[in-house]
Amino acid sequence: MKIKDVLQRDPDTFPLVNQGQARIVDSHNAKALEELRGELSTFVCEGQYADGVQRIIRSYLDSLGKTNQKAAWVSGFFGSGKSHLLKMLCHLWQDTAFPDGATARAIVPAMPDELRELLRELDTAGRRAGGLLAAAGSLPSGTTDQVRLTILGILLRAVGLPEQYPQARFCLWLHSQGYFDKVKASVEAAGKAFDRELNNLYVSGPIAKALLACDPGYASSEAEARQTLRASYPPMARDITTEEFLSTVKEALKLHGRDGRTPCVLLILDEVQQYIGESNDRSVLVTEVAEAVCKQLDSQVMIVGAGQSALTDVPLLQKLMDRFTIRVPLSDAEVEQVTRKVLLHKKPASLGEVRKLLDANAGEISRQLQGTRIGEVVEDRAVIVEDYPLLPVRRRFWENCFRQIDAAGTHSQLRSQLRIIYDAIKKISGRPLGAVVPGDELFEALAPEMVNTGVLLREINERIIQVGKSDGALAQRVCGLVFLIGKLTRESGADIGVRAKKEHLADLLVEDLTADNGKLRSDVGAVLEKLAKGGVLMQVGDEYRLQTREGSEWDREFRNRQTKLNNDDAAVQFQRDQLLYSETDKIVRAVKLIQGAAKEPRQFLISRDATPPDIDGASIPVWIQDGWSAAEKQMVDAARAAGATSPILFVFIPRQSAEDLRRLIVEAEAAQQTLAAKGVPTGDEGREARQSMDSRYAKAAGERDRLVREIVANAKVFQGGGNELIRLTLEERIRDGAADSLVRLFPRFKDADSGAWEAAIKRARDGADQPFQPVGHADATEKHPVCMQVISAIGAGKIGGEIRKALRASPYGWPQDAIYAALIALHRSQHITATSNGVAVALGQLDQNKIAKAEFRVEHATLSVQDRLLLRKLLTQLVQCKSGEEGAKAQEFLTALVNLARSAGGDAPLPLTPATTDIEDMQRLVGNEQLVAIKDKAADLESRIKAWTAARDLAAKRLPSWAVVEHLARHAGDLPGMQPHLDQIEAIRTHRLLLEPTDSVAPIRVAIAGLLREAVNGAHADHAAAYDEALAALAGNENWAKLGPTQQAGILAAVGLTAPVKPDVSSDEALGRHLDGRPLKVALAERDAIPGRVQQAIERAAKLLEPKVQTVSLERSTLRSEQEVDAWLGRQRERLLAAVKVGPVLVS
Repeated sequence: MKIKDVLQRDPDTFPLVNQGQARIVDSHNAKALEELRGELSTFVCEGQYADGVQRIIRSYLDSLGKTNQKAAWVSGFFGSGKSHLLKMLCHLWQDTAFPDGATARAIVPAMPDELRELLRELDTAGRRAGGLLAAAGSLPSGTTDQVRLTILGILLRAVGLPEQYPQARFCLWLHSQGYFDKVKASVEAAGKAFDRELNNLYVSGPIAKALLACDPGYASSEAEARQTLRASYPPMARDITTEEFLSTVKEALKLHGRDGRTPCVLLILDEVQQYIGESNDRSVLVTEVAEAVCKQLDSQVMIVGAGQSALTDVPLLQKLMDRFTIRVPLSDAEVEQVTRKVLLHKKPASLGEVRKLLDANAGEISRQLQGTRIGEVVEDRAVIVEDYPLLPVRRRFWENCFRQIDAAGTHSQLRSQLRIIYDAIKKISGRPLGAVVPGDELFEALAPEMVNTGVLLREINERIIQVGKSDGALAQRVCGLVFLIGKLTRESGADIGVRAKKEHLADLLVEDLTADNGKLRSDVGAVLEKLAKGGVLMQVGDEYRLQTREGSEWDREFRNRQTKLNNDDAAVQFQRDQLLYSETDKIVRAVKLIQGAAKEPRQFLISRDATPPDIDGASIPVWIQDGWSAAEKQMVDAARAAGATSPILFVFIPRQSAEDLRRLIVEAEAAQQTLAAKGVPTGDEGREARQSMDSRYAKAAGERDRLVREIVANAKVFQGGGNELIRLTLEERIRDGAADSLVRLFPRFKDADSGAWEAAIKRARDGADQPFQPVGHADATEKHPVCMQVISAIGAGKIGGEIRKALRASPYGWPQDAIYAALIALHRSQHITATSNGVAVALGQLDQNKIAKAEFRVEHATLSVQDRLLLRKLLTQLVQCKSGEEGAKAQEFLTALVNLARSAGGDAPLPLTPATTDIEDMQRLVGNEQLVAIKDKAADLESRIKAWTAARDLAAKRLPSWAVVEHLARHAGDLPGMQPHLDQIEAIRTHRLLLEPTDSVAPIRVAIAGLLREAVNGAHADHAAAYDEALAALAGNENWAKLGPTQQAGILAAVGLTAPVKPDVSSDEALGRHLDGRPLKVALAERDAIPGRVQQAIERAAKLLEPKVQTVSLERSTLRSEQEVDAWLGRQRERLLAAVKVGPVLVS
């Protein structure tokens, strides 16, 4: 059975009406009517098609009589049936009649009842108005900006008027004057076609003649008539205004309508999106025209526009959103329904055979594009029989390709899906059942038009054709599919996951479900490899893309570098060694070496030298050689020579797949060098070429690394002595060999193999009796093998870091915690001493942080129980010390003893600080040596403690009194009788006699205080007497007596004449404070200044009473004879007489 036998319509017998592409035309010739009848008879009026028609008519009817008639927008991707729907709507609206009496609505095979009811309502509205009129046309694709004239032309053509605006205006004038029929008849009577004469309006003699016959006054001659016509209806070089547009529309519709009434009009504008294109101005103009039609034609005219995109998807279309509020989107489902009913409809009797075929080959069908977003889904089961021979998966693939090929919706000349599917089915209709439409059929169908629209470059198309001639049909088909898949979007959310890789390409190329398609898939892989190597395709990851000019340049650069590297053996050898040894290193280092219960980590020491490595005692040596530079026998001989006790592992990498490895090394390096040389391009072609080279590098490097892993995985491993380790993987061979090497390297590790050393450290620090109990040792601490070896390692003295290094190396390899636990425990039990920075580490104070830099010595001195009792008795005199704490408290005791010595002496008059050199020497000792030194001087130290304690206490008692004496002595230097006491003070200071048994300070203090107290009181008494005399002198002054008390007090305060305050000399301390504030010299000076202050007060009083009084001071002189007295008196008399002449005189 052949495919055409199962189809209701054999494509060889039933041609596709209008070639599958609806054309909105107003032609009513026989051919156009035949085509229309065919379209109506196959119109699938259901789903979104029926819903769209109903919504448009219902919206029109609802808006009749209102102020605004809404506009509709029909959207759908290329080939979705927009134009077909609009054409059917147009003829259903006005129920177009055919010559045989049939009408459009009657020809449609099936129509929803709701739609029939709406059409009846529309007929009623038409009878009330001027009838029904549908005007439809496609806007030219961006060829003019005269939007109003373009849309007006569609309406004018629908009402039987010329599309050209001047000719239409002329015809409307003829109708208004009643001349139209006469002029038309006259022109036709002259043997001319009226429409053709209208096109030549400005030069038409028949029209001018007919016009003059109707209206002789129109012009004086035919020539003048033609001139008048040009002047009245000039050719349009610009678009008309909106007012002109509306005026003409109204006149034309009333002329066409019944009884001069405007009909119910549907104005269909197809290809609006293509017309707008990228022009913002056209978008604005379309919006303005739509608004004018909707609002200013009494809701009688409804505009329906169409485009590929929804209004919300394209910025320039968003301007139309407020006008086109009725949205009719068409989806893939509608196209699918049409193709199933028109092209793929099956004969009922054949459905079982088709189902049986598809079930038998369900595996191949399910495999199609598996893992992508358009792969098989459960819902396919319901439609797969209807879709055959087009698989649902491929239908979805084609639909996505359609969208991307004309994503902007501007290539209206592309063929419809209906036509493409029809041609594809027709091509295979003669093949047996089982054949399917291949995915690459779409490229063959669309290639010519994609070239015309620029989607497919002519150069690329010619290259694909040439590939078919040189490499065969399969290669050409592969290239076509690669191109289509390359057009699919990769944007997030829209990416369907189909890639131009071997699996997907082979899926889409399967042509027969019943055939063994394994060979096809293998052939596709071989073709891809061949085309990539030949430079026709570029490999980008696991995908393929068509080679570009820039890609060819990258390929040429790669091949040049490949040739150069093939001639450079040294570079290839270097790369090979790096790869082999790096992979081996990685495997060796991946082996985690953990030894014993202690879980001690171990390391490898990897060497690639020409001779076996030395053994460092800490790491397992691994010696690696390869078959390119050495022979396996040399490696075996070296292993045998090392001996059975050697921990070295001998690894030999075999020489295998040498040529393949060299080829892949060269290819990967050439690709990497090409990437570095070409840099990062900026253009799309360059970026794609770089991606292809990235893929070439990734592929070569991937295969190279895989081969390296295979070679290294076969490496042989020998132990010292020559024994070969036979295990499944290299890692296992290394791990097992390393385990044995650890035993060879650390034969004494078992002595310290425990996981409880941390607990042992804690017990040792805490002073536990059996610190090693957690590691299973109950005997004396010093008898544990680790402790015994630690004591041996210390010898005459050693730094902790050196001890650790020695015992962590071969043959021990002991854990660090084991070594630290032994050191801490031995120190606590006083078998060893520790010194840090020259200071002994006290018992219990040794921790892990101090061990590395501490110096350890083995303890040799011993103490008896009586010795410890004696020590504890001595230590408790200065510090608290319990039994067993003698060693821990010794350092604290010595420090306290030194501090006590410092408090028993000091600066003069204290005795000199006692010497503590021997005590400081003891501080530098540690452990039992320190305790023995203290014990040997116990009696002496006890005596010193007693004497130093008494001296400290006596000094605390006498120093305060000495401070008072020194204080008072500073104020008593000039007092009579004071010198002997000052001499005694100096003697006490010089000879440091403060702590002598007899207190010499007390009597000196009493004597000095007495003398000072007497002097202070005497000075106060003299000051008081002088003050009283001063007050008496003032009282006897004539001027003073005239002053009031306030004036007197002010003058006394101003001159500083105040009563003395009685000093506080109640105690020696108070006496000292008084003298600090008012020394004796100050007190005497105050007393001596009183007469002068009295004189100042008298002068101020006189000046206050007599502002012009003069003060005259008599000459002070020592007179020794009568003659001197007379002379002095004469001089004074002359001065006073001279002064009196000036004014009153105050003698001072």
